Amino acid sequence: MRFVAIFFAFIFCICSVAGTDIPEKLMEVEQLAFQMCELDGTVGLTWLEVQTCEVTYADEIAENNIPIPSEDNFIAADLNKDGTLMFDEWMEWVEYEESTEETTERSG
Repeated sequence: MRFVAIFFAFIFCICSVAGTDIPEKLMEVEQLAFQMCELDGTVGLTWLEVQTCEVTYADEIAENNIPIPSEDNFIAADLNKDGTLMFDEWMEWVEYEESTEETTERSG
């Protein structure tokens, strides 16, 4: 279940890599975590599913000092604001956040 713990480390954190490409390993871990945290039979994750996953894997999260995503992070990543975070939305959000962070670093 370590992959689920890794999921929480990255789902709402920005990758610190050059460019806006999401590393392949992170993509694999995220896809698996989306599958493992899916509870209602509908594609995508609701905030309730994320919270439930946090409780289910609380030990792994605590052992690895993994930051817990906030509801604000979830809402920001839910680009179409339908209450369900799709994997594609997550990817687009991470890529956008990476590019915004790089732009800020270059101009600052």
